[in-house]
Amino acid sequence: MVSEQDLSNKLAEEIPELYQTIVTDASAGCGQSYDVVVVSDVFKGKSKLQRCRMVNKLLAAEIAQLHAFGLKCYTVQEFSEFTL
Repeated sequence: MVSEQDLSNKLAEEIPELYQTIVTDASAGCGQSYDVVVVSDVFKGKSKLQRCRMVNKLLAAEIAQLHAFGLKCYTVQEFSEFTL
């Protein structure tokens, strides 16, 4: 079973310039569905699709074990504008 901590740790190891990750268990605690937000300036100049593909590739083994996986990727500036 994949945990929130597993996903957070993998992202911290693999994403350069990682600013923040938010991993939320969307399955009421059973660990089969996660919503993930990744904030990094490595996404600058990349489309939403390119960003998601990058993260999906890094987490391919973990995603294969899940029922559902939601992902949003932001640069630091986009995230700060979004959270205001």
